[in-house]
Amino acid sequence: MIYIPTLRQNMAKKVHRLIRLLLQEGHIDEMEAKWLSLTPDPLRIPVFYTFTKIHKPTPVGRPITSGCDSPTEMISSFVDHLLQPIAQRQALYPKDTTDFLNFISEKTKLPKNTILVTMDVTSLYTNIPQEEGITTVCEAYEEFYRENPPIPSRYLREMSV
Repeated sequence: MIYIPTLRQNMAKKVHRLIRLLLQEGHIDEMEAKWLSLTPDPLRIPVFYTFTKIHKPTPVGRPITSGCDSPTEMISSFVDHLLQPIAQRQALYPKDTTDFLNFISEKTKLPKNTILVTMDVTSLYTNIPQEEGITTVCEAYEEFYRENPPIPSRYLREMSV
């Protein structure tokens, strides 16, 4: 059996080691290192729960993992900050439902008698092989930041595991 406080401490040590390396190699400054090092005491293991979809014929739970106050909360936010510009440059990046509806109604010319069809992809994220997903994200990161990456992709890869 794995002792939970040990897991938290090991994860916190890994995160702080990454922050030190990023600082030592000049990829982040002191202020960023302090921000990334902000962790509550005591650390919290991410909490898993389900959000019930009551609109479905058979109510099912959508799995949610809350990483609030976990050792990886700040570093996850940092990775999100690095990846958002890449996601937003995709050909079709709807910010929200309203943005998508505006795109469909204003920018899409459809022939008469066209039938719009939607589909619901279930468990897309959980079905992406982790290593393949990380590799794809790192390749997109390297291509996007070709001239001047904020941090080397090897650290991005390490933050993802």
